[in-house]
Amino acid sequence: MKKINPHIIFVTFIFILSLFFLKSILHKGVIFDNIHYINDLTFQSYNVKESLKNKEFALWTPYFYAGHPLLAIPEYYMLDLNFLLIYLSKSIYLAMNLAAILYFFLAGLGMYLLINNLVNSKKAAFISAVVYMLNGFMHSFIISGHINILEGYALIPFIFLFTHKALKGREWVFYSILAGILFALQILSGSMIIFFYTAFIILAYLAFNLISKNFAGILMKSVFIGVIMAAIALSLASIKLLPVIEFTKMSSRAVNVSFNEFLGQPIELHDIARVAITNIGYYGMSAAIGITGFILMIYGFFCCKKRIIVFSIFLVLFSLLFASGTFAADLMYKTPGFNRMRHAERALVLFAFAGPILAAYGFILLSDKLKKYPLCLKYENLLFVLVVFLMLLELLFLQKAPLSAKIIEPKDIKLLDYVSDDNSIFRTINLAQKDIIGAAGYNYYAQEGISEVKGGGGIWVNDYVGFVAIAQQALNAKIFSILNVKYIVSEGKLEASNITLVGKFDECKECAMRNAFGPYLYRNELFLPRYFIVPKSILVLGDSNMVKQLINGMVFQNLEPEDAVLVEGTKINDYGIDFLKKFSAIILLKDSIDQNSLNKLKEYAASGGKIVPDILNGQNSISNGDISALFNSTKQGYTEIDIKEYSNNKVALGLNGEKGWLVASERFAHFPGWRASINGNELKMFKADSAISALYLDGLKGELVFEYSPYSYKKGKYISILALLIIIIYTGHFIYSRTTK
Repeated sequence: MKKINPHIIFVTFIFILSLFFLKSILHKGVIFDNIHYINDLTFQSYNVKESLKNKEFALWTPYFYAGHPLLAIPEYYMLDLNFLLIYLSKSIYLAMNLAAILYFFLAGLGMYLLINNLVNSKKAAFISAVVYMLNGFMHSFIISGHINILEGYALIPFIFLFTHKALKGREWVFYSILAGILFALQILSGSMIIFFYTAFIILAYLAFNLISKNFAGILMKSVFIGVIMAAIALSLASIKLLPVIEFTKMSSRAVNVSFNEFLGQPIELHDIARVAITNIGYYGMSAAIGITGFILMIYGFFCCKKRIIVFSIFLVLFSLLFASGTFAADLMYKTPGFNRMRHAERALVLFAFAGPILAAYGFILLSDKLKKYPLCLKYENLLFVLVVFLMLLELLFLQKAPLSAKIIEPKDIKLLDYVSDDNSIFRTINLAQKDIIGAAGYNYYAQEGISEVKGGGGIWVNDYVGFVAIAQQALNAKIFSILNVKYIVSEGKLEASNITLVGKFDECKECAMRNAFGPYLYRNELFLPRYFIVPKSILVLGDSNMVKQLINGMVFQNLEPEDAVLVEGTKINDYGIDFLKKFSAIILLKDSIDQNSLNKLKEYAASGGKIVPDILNGQNSISNGDISALFNSTKQGYTEIDIKEYSNNKVALGLNGEKGWLVASERFAHFPGWRASINGNELKMFKADSAISALYLDGLKGELVFEYSPYSYKKGKYISILALLIIIIYTGHFIYSRTTK
């Protein structure tokens, strides 16, 4: 036994503890009984699996919000253990469960390595690992949250360890690079929440180290360390970070959250014992480290001559002040990054990190005190075992263990099984999910290749969500047809025109995703295909807000979507006359024309085009009659276009000389990065009918290809590759120089 590295024993126990704590997901056919895993993680993992078949990243998903950026969602992972395990195993559920176990183990391992490096005590390191793995923050937030939270949490001790070694050692560049790489992994894993808190920890630690006689020297070194870490982290993660920034600017997170949203549900000071000491029987947010852990933590306060102790005490106090919504929360709300986050109570992660460090020092101080007594010295190991036992008793055995749920396959949902037999391309809308944003069961529908109009996650486009909300409230079959909705799922009977009951199917009230089961299924009798050509087209020009408002009104009142398309434009002089002649009519709003526009309008009118208002004949305002007249002509019907290929990032249509305006029930034109081309020649796409896209076909034959590759992603990819090459070159040089020496 003496030949066995003592670290192996403790690390093995940490791994066994991980398996025991997460034993509920070790069985086949189960997953965490957690809505984030069942819905969000399953949905994303399926998209990743499908994209890997094409050897690409899932930049876009067609399966919720009628098409939506996927990589650009901050909370969704790009590269992590889950991604790697999906690639290796081809099983999304196996990958999810193994990733959760491994990240939980890494959380304990990271804290063990950190404390052992600080105090050179394996026992103290093991105690801190237990507290870090099983504290109240793990129980109340991390395990019940998305896997990205666990991923980021697991990396905090490693990042702090490498930062500490950079500050204290001679090989500071190497360790700064390692810390930067792990910061990048937090971003790439979608752990943006934990990323900001980790950055706060590191910046605060660098600042604390400036308290020294050699202030100038340490300041210079700290600045270099910080710059290297930031440069490595941001450049290496650019492949995800730049698309996130681009999408955020046009999303619901484009502006800072309100202060009340930022506060969320702050902890109450009268609950401080439940938050910091023991959370048994308490269901609020907590970071409790147990009675034994808290005693050791308080004992660790007496090591206050050590800088790391003073720093940890600061984190503990600041965490409680921040999470309780005091002046600390007000201060952090004014900090970039934090002002777009919600729920200040999550600042307890700082307590969850600092508490185990203090507990480790407290254990060492207590052991040193007891060593003065011969009897205690004799039973030193027994003291360690007793401390660990008391910790595990409270933090593990007296806590509610993470539960598992049986995996529900799409075929288990009879309603979905029926819908999946329809081989056409269509979308569904789930009215059993009352909100537009929520777990509507799109994770199951995606696995059958069926897209949903609603969506989930923490980021969306307000205009689209508002459009769907109005359509749902009106129960408007026509609007549903614009979004390619063929089937409507409901928990109760519906009474609306052009919506026909298909049947009532089995429901599952005890299931976490019961909305997916319906049980009522309706068919939209006004269903329109995903891609089709319409005989009439109307271009609306002018002030962007007025254009959107008018088109929205016409969509809900006048438009017959199978017969005409409303295209969103800017100013008359932004287009050539040949382009304008492609439209049946043009509507002119404020800021659409100037003195140089009259000749174009005259030529357009001479070609048979209709102008509303007819300013050439002295009309200056638009009446309801003018709008109605645009849609009162005889319907000619649409022409459907066949789909040859449909994947996450690419769609291909077969063309045979069709001419006219193609209506694409897709949101392509609403997002930068989508490109349409025929035989390599690019075509311009336009926003149409408030929520979808349109483009003009000029009679060409071949393939019309839509591809998603935003410039932000391509730019980020090149930056990330360059950063990776620099890291590889430096690492090679570092290893070579060490080997030579």
